[in-house]
Amino acid sequence: MRKIKMLLAVMATAVAFNAAAQFRQDRSDYEYMFKAEVGYMPFVMNLGNEGPNGYYIDDLQHAAGVSVVNGVNIKQDFFVGLGLGCNYVAVPKEIMQGKFANGWLCPMAFVDFDYRPLDVEWSPMVGAKAGASYLMADSPNGNTLTPYIELSTGLNWFFRYEYRNMERNYLSLYLELAFAYTQQATFIPIRLGVRF
Repeated sequence: MRKIKMLLAVMATAVAFNAAAQFRQDRSDYEYMFKAEVGYMPFVMNLGNEGPNGYYIDDLQHAAGVSVVNGVNIKQDFFVGLGLGCNYVAVPKEIMQGKFANGWLCPMAFVDFDYRPLDVEWSPMVGAKAGASYLMADSPNGNTLTPYIELSTGLNWFFRYEYRNMERNYLSLYLELAFAYTQQATFIPIRLGVRF
């Protein structure tokens, strides 16, 4: 057991030194980024029937959620990362009132991509998420695991903006509007996030 702990400590140190060398200030190609998001997902329509392959979410149920993403910014404009999130599916009135007794939790894991093509203070952005969501429902069909697919567009605002090739400052807020498919239903996520 002691040898395993020692091996893990050596590996963690090696990874930390490697990451520090790879992402040092004078290297502009790669940089570690963290994103935190909150959002609301209005229901659009169903693409399936109630059954063992996915619970039939009806038009009275929307979702609210939070997610975090760890990833790498590549060449300052392209981001790729791994994210974890949790949505809460319920009637909109209960979501707005903060009542979480009658809804269903829906944890998810995904790969997150986004691209900001312009080097300006207010930059447009496009993105995508692909992964899986697990609806923990008290239905006759039980819990269901289905794909999660999302395409998004939005606007990114950099705090204390300066030309990014001269000073590396990526702290920003962004607002996204997306189209998502999961649990045999489609949603339009509206999301506010922070990137640092």
